[in-house]
This record gives sequence, C-alpha cells and structure tokens, in this order.
Amino acid sequence: MKKNKFIEGTLFTYAVILLTKILGALYVIPFYNIIGESGGVLYSYAYNIYSFFLDISISGIPTAISIIIAEYNTLKMFNEREFTLKTANKIVSIISVICFVLMFTLAEPFARFFVADIEEQVTLSSIVLVIRVISFCLLIIPFLSAIRGYLQGNKYVSTSSSSQLVEQIVRIFIALVGSYVAINIWNLDVSVGVAIALSGTVLGGLSAYLLLRYKIHKNKKELLEGVTSTKEVNVTTKELVKKIFSRAIPVIIIAATQNLYNMIDLRLIITGLHSIGFDPETCQLIGSICSTWAPKICMIINSIAVSMCLSIIPYIVNSFVKNEHEELNKKFNQAVNTILYISIPLAIFICIFKDDIYNIFYGPSTYGGNILAVDAILSIFFCVQMIMDMILQGMKNYKIVFINTGIGLFINAALDIPIILLLNKWGFHPYIGSIIASIIGQSVSIAIIMISIKKKYKFDYKPILKNLVIIILASLIMGLVVYVIQLNVTISPARVLKTVQCGAIGLVAVLIYLLSTYFSGTIKEVLGEDFIKNLLGKFKKAN
Repeated sequence: MKKNKFIEGTLFTYAVILLTKILGALYVIPFYNIIGESGGVLYSYAYNIYSFFLDISISGIPTAISIIIAEYNTLKMFNEREFTLKTANKIVSIISVICFVLMFTLAEPFARFFVADIEEQVTLSSIVLVIRVISFCLLIIPFLSAIRGYLQGNKYVSTSSSSQLVEQIVRIFIALVGSYVAINIWNLDVSVGVAIALSGTVLGGLSAYLLLRYKIHKNKKELLEGVTSTKEVNVTTKELVKKIFSRAIPVIIIAATQNLYNMIDLRLIITGLHSIGFDPETCQLIGSICSTWAPKICMIINSIAVSMCLSIIPYIVNSFVKNEHEELNKKFNQAVNTILYISIPLAIFICIFKDDIYNIFYGPSTYGGNILAVDAILSIFFCVQMIMDMILQGMKNYKIVFINTGIGLFINAALDIPIILLLNKWGFHPYIGSIIASIIGQSVSIAIIMISIKKKYKFDYKPILKNLVIIILASLIMGLVVYVIQLNVTISPARVLKTVQCGAIGLVAVLIYLLSTYFSGTIKEVLGEDFIKNLLGKFKKAN
C-alpha cells in the first residue's frame, strides 16, 4: 500500500471511482432492459429507503474515524489511532444491527408511504420484498466503511478507493446474471429478479470488506509502525466514544436529513405531477428518473466531489490542528477550483448530448433527456457544496454545516410543487421543477458557507473567481465546437454506434478543453505546477 498526496490521491481516487461509476452506469443498460420500467421503479424505491438507513448507520462514522485518525497522526498518538478503529467497530456493530432490524420490520409502512393515495403500478408486496433484501447490506457495509475511513485517515486513499472497484464488479455480475436467469429463464416475477439483483449489493460489499482486511493484514508492519499497545492509551473508551459521536452525529444528521428529503422529494414530484394531470404510472416513472436513473449518469460528475472528500480530510485536519489558516484557505480554493474545473465541462457536454446519452443507458425516453440535462447542472452545485461541507467538518465548524444544510433543504422542499405548477402554467416541462428547486436551495447553501468562512477566517476567494471565469469560457468554447459537430454529424440510432460516436466527440471535447486551460495557465493553478510537471515527466518516460 502507498500513501497519497492531496491532488494525487484525489485524481487517482476519481479515476477509480469514475471507472466504478461508468461500470455502474453501463451495466444499467442491459439491467434496465431485463427488469423493465416497473422493475426500475421497484429498484428506485428500495435504494431510497436503503440510502436513508445507510446514512443513519454509517454516514458519520467513516468521516469521524478519518478525522480523528488524521488528528492523532498529526499529534503522533499512534496507540490512540489504532484504539479508535477498535472502538469504532464496536459502535458500528450496535448501530448497524439496530438499523437492519428497523428497516426489515418497517418495510411495509415504508412501501405504503410511496403508494399511499395513487393507483399502484407495482404491488405493495413487491416493494416490501426488495426493501427487505437490500436491508441485509446494513450488516456489512458499515464495517466496510469503517475500514475505509481508517485507511483514508492514514492517507492510503488509493487502497481504500480500489476496493470500490471490486465491490462494483461483484455487484454488477450478480445483478445482471441473477436478474436475467430469474426473469428470462426461470420466468419468475420481476420483483424476484430485482430482489436477486439487490442481493449483489450485499455480496459486493462483503467481497470488498474481505479484500481490505487482507490488505491490512498483509501490510500490518507498516500500518502499526510506532504503535506499542492499544492498551497504553491516553484516552478512555468513554472519551473516545464521545469524540467519535461528536464528529459523527453532525454528519449523520445532515446525511439523514438529505436522504429524508430525497424520499420526500420523490413523493412531492409524484404528488405535484399527479395534481396537474399526469397519470399515476407516468408520475412514478418520472419520479424514478429524477431520484435514481438520471443521478446514476450524473455520478460521472459527482464522483470528483466524492473522491476529493476521501483524500482531503487528513490535510485539512493537519492544517487546522496546526492553526495554519492561510494553508486552509489555499486548500479550500484548490478543492473548489478542482471541482469546477472537472464538473463544468462535463455538465455542458451532457446537456448537449442529453437525449443521446440517456438513450444509450436506458433507451428512448420522453422525459429522460430533459431531466438528465438539468440534473447535470445540479451536479455542479452538489459537488461544490459537498466538498465545502467536508472541509467545514474537518475544521469542526458543524454549526455552519447545520445552518446551510437546513436552510437549503427548507428552500428546496418549499419550492418543489410551486415551481412544478409555475413551469406547467408557463408551458415549460413541469417535471424538472423539483431539480430547479434543488439548484436554488444548494446555491443558497453555498453562499451561506462562503460568507460565513470569509467572516470567521478571512478567506480570500479571488483565485476561485479568477479561475471560474476561464473555466466557463473554456467550457463554452468546447461546448460550441461540440455543438457544431453535433449539427453536422448524424448520430446513429444503434446504441453501440451511438456510444462510439459520443465517445469520439467526447475525446475531441477533452482535447479542446485541456489545450484551452493549459495555454491559459488555469490547469497549473488548479492542479499545481509540480503535479503537472510530474505527470508530463511520466508521460515522456512512457513514450
């Protein structure tokens, strides 16, 4: 295993997560064909409930572990560092079992929540089945996340992220083979096929967990360097539990609130569209596209924020513990610039090829392309808010996180149905109303964060504003060229050829964007001149 620097760890993790998400997005093509629209609705219901309980059980624990371990490493308290993982595993054991029991036993009330007052496209028993199957993940994934938090806090970011690829491969294999055999060979109900597919999530998590346990065992000598005994610590179990929860609970509350809102948002979409005349089946279909299928494609964008969150914690904690505010400001600006540098051009490309990209993954759709385009724009704001919140947590500024999250979600929820009704009145697509509400809510959250940090720590945002202008200009130039190509090239209706064509145009877009930002100097400012030199040096050696 190898420790990773900030940008190196971020980009390596992004590459791995991107590959993982691309595999996850690509597998949806055959998977969606196997389970159909009704199966897609079932899958969406199960994952929304699962995400809520998963965030309650583990969302804060890995982050807390990573922050505490990074803090102990900075202070050279190595015994306490190892004691943290042992204590965290005990906490995870209790929480994961409780959440599993709750999710399993309350499956029917949750199912009724989604189909309470509209004609059902899928049966109540089918929803209950898929919720109960995926609930078993809660007995595995929390322990996997705890180990990942431990490795991330020790700067072994690449090892932690590589396990996600293994997890994804196992999950995809079982989902595709299991659902195909169940539905097309054994002629079982679609709900059974979806249930088998969801069991792949359980076994994928187990495979990744066993891999990381093996890696830790194999590199035990290096990991335990400086450790004498976990019994010789200057902190009691009670104190450490309190410390873990003081860092985990804010994250859990925020994540649970966001996922609770996602479920409510799904319900509001269905209610709002049903009130303006959409039939129940269409309402559920649009709801599943908004909450599950479009976001799955947009994970290509969101992955940059996820990967940066995994690698940035030790560096933020190190600077914060040493009271180096100037370095914190530098890391904050670099993190936001990196996210904007990657997310903006990706979002523009997705907007231009929205119908083609959605068609590649899920086939023709009346609503999918438009929802995907707006969701891609939302992903930019989501990524920026996500990394800002993570930096705030590393700096122990939970109050600001609570305030910006609460206000953002309140605005989001309050505007959902009004914007749906307004767009319908004005003759626009009403089904994108909830996503526009999310963009407004997250914009307000980002503004609150930036104003609060500037006031408290005197942060300077000039580097962000300067690079943002160049990034937008370079992205628009790229977008204009790509749009002209699109107008003059006939995109094949065949999925394979369509994928090849979009991929080829995508490579042209990447080249134009990289050249624009290289000659403007933006890429050096965002990623760092040393990193670019090392990267170019490796490229020259390879050739």
